[in-house]
Amino acid sequence: METVKIGSQSWVSENLATFKFRNGDEFPIVDNFEDWVKYSSKGLPCCAYVDNKKSMAKYGLFYNGFCATDSRNICPEGYRLPMIQDILNLTDYLGFKNSNKESIYYNEDVGCGLKSTKTWKKSFFGKPGDNSTGMNFLAGGNLTVREGMFLFDDRGFTANHWLKNEHVPGPEVKFFPAPPEDWPKERLHQFSLGTGGDNSLGITDNFRVRGAFIRLIKED
Repeated sequence: METVKIGSQSWVSENLATFKFRNGDEFPIVDNFEDWVKYSSKGLPCCAYVDNKKSMAKYGLFYNGFCATDSRNICPEGYRLPMIQDILNLTDYLGFKNSNKESIYYNEDVGCGLKSTKTWKKSFFGKPGDNSTGMNFLAGGNLTVREGMFLFDDRGFTANHWLKNEHVPGPEVKFFPAPPEDWPKERLHQFSLGTGGDNSLGITDNFRVRGAFIRLIKED
């Protein structure tokens, strides 16, 4: 995997696109609401294409949060899921320090250097991405399931990525509507580009039954 060096960190320059854990066990790629429900509602790992198999090379895959937390480890040898502190270190190095103690959120130009020059739609929120860091985050949006539908939301406006599961205080964001009553309600932190504006970056949390991308960082 190609990496880019930013300060002391080495980040993979594209989203993860595997359907295997480190031990070789496979998990399903699904393409419809019924199959996503079949696995996610039971707390089992699964993933989905952004559009189709061809799009996997560009965007990677959408993973439910259970892929990110499974003990079999979705990360190949030598790589790991980023933690909240990794995002703080990244933004500090880029010159953007978080000063809000209640939440971890940047409404500055921090996202500009992280975002690809392509896939992001024009908006009145500010500058387009210039990819000056080489991290090339694409605006793949997120995968939401509700009311019997398999929805790919906010394509062109956001990029959402799971973080390592941590038992730390963090901003709890209420996403509506919540999953059905009999679905798992566990949440997982994620970092999102485009939240509240094209150039912003935020750390929030989301239900694990939903889909987001994974971007790996190299182990020290």
